[in-house]
Amino acid sequence: RIAELESQLNGGNSYDNDRDTASSSLINPTETKRRRLGLLYPSTVEFKPPLEYLWNGKEIYYQTALATTPTPDKVTRHAYQTMYGKFLLPYYQQNPKMKMLEIGLGCNMKYGVGASVELYKTLFPTAELWEAEFVKRCVEEHKKTLEGIGVLTGDQGNYETLDRWISESGGNFDVVIDDGGHRNCQIWNSFVKLWPEVKPGGLYFIEDMEVAKHDKKRIPQELCDENVIVPEKVKDMIDVLIYEDRWLERSQSDIDFIFCQGDACVLGKKMHPDPESVWWIK
Repeated sequence: RIAELESQLNGGNSYDNDRDTASSSLINPTETKRRRLGLLYPSTVEFKPPLEYLWNGKEIYYQTALATTPTPDKVTRHAYQTMYGKFLLPYYQQNPKMKMLEIGLGCNMKYGVGASVELYKTLFPTAELWEAEFVKRCVEEHKKTLEGIGVLTGDQGNYETLDRWISESGGNFDVVIDDGGHRNCQIWNSFVKLWPEVKPGGLYFIEDMEVAKHDKKRIPQELCDENVIVPEKVKDMIDVLIYEDRWLERSQSDIDFIFCQGDACVLGKKMHPDPESVWWIK
């Protein structure tokens, strides 16, 4: 049924793995790789997101990440292909010009800097991509990796820096991914400032929350003390969505849904949020 639907939507050009394999010797290696990952239809030379992004996003994200050099730990140490495959790839399929900000270039990662940037360039070729990084020197050293990417620098836990990021980038993001410093106050202050900049219907991903209770992740920062633990904040948001005695907060909230998996969560914004809703800041 899926193959039939795909054929109808794509003018009869359904994706055929057997035909793709058989014809791989007739195309160049780059094209072969993209076809193997589900990134190119056999009957066209135009790169475009396939219909599979809607129903097979998890596998496409996983296989594409594994084929990326360096390979990001999003699919090795973590299993973030789950949330990105379920939410981010389908979102891009429907919004190919999406504007996406990721916090964290990976300058302290042993496997290499900019792994996720290379992944996004492959998966989202028509998106407007932005990358924010604390270490300015690292950004300067990896200009080639960041070609075609909007770049922001500074401390994600500092309100003045976050305001500058919004000003320089223009805000109004479809997607924000927080893979930055992982300190609770960095994550929370970023969320307080950047969540309002997410478009209605947009997505906000928070990675690596498994370390939230570590002492070194509970360092106070501007308007945020050591008692702030982001997973506890998210739990409270979920309570608002679940329990009937918090219906008033739910009606005022601009959060449509929260999906959590191992180590991470994604929040979706309502299509028609109440602009006066700020209950999650309190």
